[in-house]
Order: sequence, then structure tokens, then C-alpha cells
Amino acid sequence: MEDRLVLNIIELCLNVSTLRHRLYSNNIANVDTPGYKKYRVAFEDFLRDALEDGDTDIEPRVYRITETSFRNDGNNVNLDEEIALMNQNFLRYQALSQFAKWYFDRYYTVLGGRKR
Repeated sequence: MEDRLVLNIIELCLNVSTLRHRLYSNNIANVDTPGYKKYRVAFEDFLRDALEDGDTDIEPRVYRITETSFRNDGNNVNLDEEIALMNQNFLRYQALSQFAKWYFDRYYTVLGGRKR
């Protein structure tokens, strides 16, 4: 895989992770709002399909889960689930950041520079 494509995918994945964090935060902020329905991001399946097809134009899709209700007031936000997903997303973001750093450190090494 060429370097530019790898860097574009890393950037896209970091942006999706940031989007997820905003949605999880919004869901948590509305945990007590009657009738509120949580949001999610669909991305990984689209990424896999796009890479198999050689496509590099990939966009995440934000959708709302409206079929379920977690409480009697119609709200479907489960605070424990949102916090767990937010923590998982945080770890994914950290891993992607470390991978990006490693990727750039290779060039510093090749060019005779020191690693940061």
C-alpha cells in the first residue's frame, strides 16, 4: 500500500474517532432527555468494502437508532454502554495516533534524524 494512501486512511480513521467521541458525548448529555434517541457512526464496513474495491473516497455515515427504548420515556441511551463505547473509542484513537507517530518516525530515521 502506498504511503499517501496509508496516511489518508489514518487521517480518516482519526476523524471518524473524533466524530464518534462527539456523538457519544452528545448521547451522554441527553441521557435524561425524554424521547431522545442515540446516534451511532457506521464506518468500518464501508472502509473494508472501499479498500477491497480500490476506492479511496470513504465517508462515515451517522445514523440514529430509533427502534429501541431503554426507558419508559422513550429515551434509548444506556449510560454504561455510552461510557464503555467512549472508552473503547479513546483507546482506538490512541492506537491510531501511535501508529501515525511510528509511521513518521520511519522517515526521520531514514533521513538521518533522531526520533522524537
